[in-house]
Amino acid sequence: MRRTDIAPTKSNLLRLKEHFGFVKAGHELLDQKREVLLEELIDVHRETTQLRRVVEAELSAVCAALRAALLAGGRALLEAEALAAAGGQALRLRERSVMGVIVPLLEVETSEPPEPVSAPGWTPADAAVVRRRIRALLEPLVRLAENEVSCRRLAAELQKTQRRVNALEQMFIPEYRDTIHFVEATLEEREREGLFQLKRLKGGVDHTGQER
Repeated sequence: MRRTDIAPTKSNLLRLKEHFGFVKAGHELLDQKREVLLEELIDVHRETTQLRRVVEAELSAVCAALRAALLAGGRALLEAEALAAAGGQALRLRERSVMGVIVPLLEVETSEPPEPVSAPGWTPADAAVVRRRIRALLEPLVRLAENEVSCRRLAAELQKTQRRVNALEQMFIPEYRDTIHFVEATLEEREREGLFQLKRLKGGVDHTGQER
């Protein structure tokens, strides 16, 4: 919006001030949204960092349990155990909104069989350790996936919001202020010229209405 695009009239000045009020209100809302998104992103990122450590530790424990199982029973028994009945797992997906950003909420639903079933020849201790380690890994792994998606979506929306805030602060708000100032100054100058002309007319006519 350039100053030359606006005719310096009182009606345009009122309209400019009204629009400027909407722009400032929009800027305040976007600024609040940016702050909320930033705080949420920081919290999610902090939790994600902690979850990565947990997942890495659990993965190391799973690998150690599998190595011990291989040494105890061999590859064939390990593959047979993988085909044995284990509790069924289902992933439930829900969603929540953070300032208009939809982020996932994942929940693991596990149904265990009545009794653990192991492959013939497999020692119960080895099977129990492997199952326990995998089960311990599942929950933080799902939570980590949830946070990773949330981080990407929040970061993308934060970047978009930041661009809009920058555009308002660096372009639209200064242009509105400059244009309003230009129109006000032009109207004041016209008013001064009108008063000056009126005084000149009054100064050239006496109280009888005759020209001096």
